[in-house]
Amino acid sequence: MVDQRGRLLSPTNRTKRPRLDADIHIPKKRKLNHPSVPPPQFWDNLSEPVLTRNALRELDRRNSIRDQSRTHTIHRRYNTRSASLAAHRTPTQTLLQLSPTGRVQLKLSARHGGPDLQDVRGVWIPSEYHGHNLEMSRSQSSLGRRKRGSQSASESNATPGTTTTRSTGPYDRAFHQHLIDHHIYPPRYEYPNGDRVTKPENIEDIRKALAQPRKSLSPSRFSEEEFEKFERADAHATTESRVVATVIPLIEGDTGDLRAVASDVAFTNLEHLTDGSLVCAKPDLYYGTRPEQLKKEAREALSNFIIPSTQDDLPIAPNNFLEVKGPDGSLSVATRQATYDGALGSRAIHALQSYGTEQIHDNKAYTLTWTYHGGHLKAYTSHPIPPSTPEMPSGYAMTQLKGWSMTSDVETFRQGAAAYRNGKDWAKQQRDEAIAQANMITLLPAAVQPLHTGAPSEDASETTTSRTTSNDISLTSHQTTDMSEDELSLDFIHPPKRSRSLKKKKHDSAMNVHGQDPSGKRLLHEVNLGVISEGKGAVRGRKPNKKDTS
Repeated sequence: MVDQRGRLLSPTNRTKRPRLDADIHIPKKRKLNHPSVPPPQFWDNLSEPVLTRNALRELDRRNSIRDQSRTHTIHRRYNTRSASLAAHRTPTQTLLQLSPTGRVQLKLSARHGGPDLQDVRGVWIPSEYHGHNLEMSRSQSSLGRRKRGSQSASESNATPGTTTTRSTGPYDRAFHQHLIDHHIYPPRYEYPNGDRVTKPENIEDIRKALAQPRKSLSPSRFSEEEFEKFERADAHATTESRVVATVIPLIEGDTGDLRAVASDVAFTNLEHLTDGSLVCAKPDLYYGTRPEQLKKEAREALSNFIIPSTQDDLPIAPNNFLEVKGPDGSLSVATRQATYDGALGSRAIHALQSYGTEQIHDNKAYTLTWTYHGGHLKAYTSHPIPPSTPEMPSGYAMTQLKGWSMTSDVETFRQGAAAYRNGKDWAKQQRDEAIAQANMITLLPAAVQPLHTGAPSEDASETTTSRTTSNDISLTSHQTTDMSEDELSLDFIHPPKRSRSLKKKKHDSAMNVHGQDPSGKRLLHEVNLGVISEGKGAVRGRKPNKKDTS
């Protein structure tokens, strides 16, 4: 039998009261390392090769290493410093030493029997070496190779009125493929056989909750003039940061508890979602719970699953995220970030729900993610899906709830803003219920007193009823100590049956919160009240008297 702090209970100490928290050794936190750029194993483990800018940079990096290893085999002929540097200079470095005009002349010389450029073929030239376009155009004009020599190659290929290519950072198509390879599915994903990822069972309930009207957005309180202010703010927000600062507050309305929301925080404390090759998530906005609302023991046990940052005062157990992009941003990048955020939030709530119990896969969603781009607000939900084998971690699926064109008219804005504000309230309710459940599991060992036949306390029954009514989830699998008066009495009338059930239960093991580390913290799934009461002086074969139940 394993207690809630992971200690094996021998027959000699089963009847002893649990030790105080001060006597328990808490292991030192393991420092997580999140890469700033995708490491080599990220590319090696992709199921399908994806041609992106980041993939080309990785190829160039590997080619540079190969070139450097090749130069070490060249015999150094001179002992001078300049000759030594030249001998160890790679073809790429030699090419970068040339000016744009020099590179053009080198290319022309090679075409007319000059040097062999095989070693520098396909070399990626960084943007800082692309300057002097005017000098390049003049050299092209002087050579008379093109009549349009007044334009550079980049200018001739550019479409009038467009900006340069936007950088997706690490959230490119390779990132998208990596998530799918690890069973983290974007909206409307279809399996290779054509099947679709299952939607959460409570999706219609969530949509109804989001569609509820808000008094703060009624025509009497939110007029056309207020909507025009929003339109003006959206039109003048030319960058992502300005959208977050000036547009989102008009949609959000009253922020509520300022300690339950944070922005631009890197999730460096969370356990890796896949194989450790992903950069840490950094949502533009996320909503969570004050750390002190969850018992310290549960916080320490679930630290790397519910506490995003090492900064202790930031919200924990996030399950509501917002990703924003400016007018020049990429909607696909925002969706990939939201998929990543939603999976982390869904794992956090799942960890709280499974704390001290077996894993629960009820096919319901308890996490929301939002994207805002170009005046369009989209709502998504994320929920865990059972693993294919017990050894595998859970997968996560993202499902779109609805979308709103916030700048179209005032009525659509009211609907979208009401959905966002209702979503905050709904997500908070899911967090509060999961945290209350984890707190109750945490208090179970210390709360076990000499057995009595009295009815459960009013507070405990109200808590259980509230959780069951709100979530429609049966929590009997991890509330085995909430017994009725008749059940408690039967434990003493039929002691042989209780003994046989004890032998059976003694071999049951509690699973950890995420199904990946069977050797981690094992938490108490059931509390054998019969054994504890027997250690307090209960006599087999008789009902407890008033003295026993006091």
